[in-house]
Parts: sequence; structure tokens; C-alpha cells
Amino acid sequence: MALDRKKKSLAAVMGASAAAALVAFTAPREGVSLTPYSDHLANGLATVCYGETNVQMRRYTLPECKQMLADSLADYATRVRDMTPGFDSLTDGQKVAVVDFAYNAGPKNYERSTLRRLYIAKDFPAACDAFLQWRFVAGGTKDCFNPANKCRGIAERRRAARAACLGDTP
Repeated sequence: MALDRKKKSLAAVMGASAAAALVAFTAPREGVSLTPYSDHLANGLATVCYGETNVQMRRYTLPECKQMLADSLADYATRVRDMTPGFDSLTDGQKVAVVDFAYNAGPKNYERSTLRRLYIAKDFPAACDAFLQWRFVAGGTKDCFNPANKCRGIAERRRAARAACLGDTP
């Protein structure tokens, strides 16, 4: 997505402490792969680094992947901020949870979600609980709260987002 304005850093969009917490929250949950792979939870989508899908599929260095993650998170944070009135008044944990969600599930999913409506209404903890509804993968056919579906990382990520949203350290 091309922005009409000059790109801002992640810290400029979210604040320094929330930015640092977001990178620390997202990076280990995405995992890093310096070489492209086929993401089986996303129906075989070509992916590299920390979950990047819209870049050239080639080998990257770890510093390149880290910079890519920071740049991508800044773009997602800007989009979430633009579609969430009152974003700047959220706690760091609420910001971390919702931007990580948009990065993982996609900004279009966030835009049309009950989660977004609850965030705008400042209806916490209902908004925090809404993260738990986003636990399905593979076109909604696999519930990641079911261990047999082998996607427990999504379930753990949604629980961690809920906890961060509620004020537990992200």
C-alpha cells in the first residue's frame, strides 16, 4: 500500500514504548525465516522474514528482516490508527494488541470487525475478549483452540493479545 504522505517510524506512530513493546510482541510470534517458505496456515502463501508476503521472495539477512518488520509494523500501525478514532489515548498494551492483530489477520479483517467497533467505543474488556474470536485459519475451517488442528501458535497469540489489551505486560 502506498501512503500519500511520508512514512513515519513506528515510534512516531505509536510512541517509543509501545513501538518497542510491539516489536518484542510480534517478532517471536511470527518467527523468522531468512529464506522464503510456503505458509501452510495461510493456504500455501509464499512468506519470508517475519511473515512478509508482499516482498520479493529471496534470501534476506537478519538485519534486513528486522528492518522490514519495523517498516511493516509502522505501516500497519498507521492504518490501524487512521481507522480507530481515539487510538492515541489507548494504553500501550491496547495498541500492541490491535496493531499485532492487524499485522497477523490483515487490516481489512480489522476494519470490518466487532473488535474494531469495540475499540472505537472504548468498550474494554469486551474489546479484549474479542481477540479470542479470531482463532480460525485455513479459510475458517480450523479452530486453533483445538489442539488437533496443530495451529496452537494462533491460539497463544490471541490469548497474549487479550492479556496485553487487558493491561498485562505485552
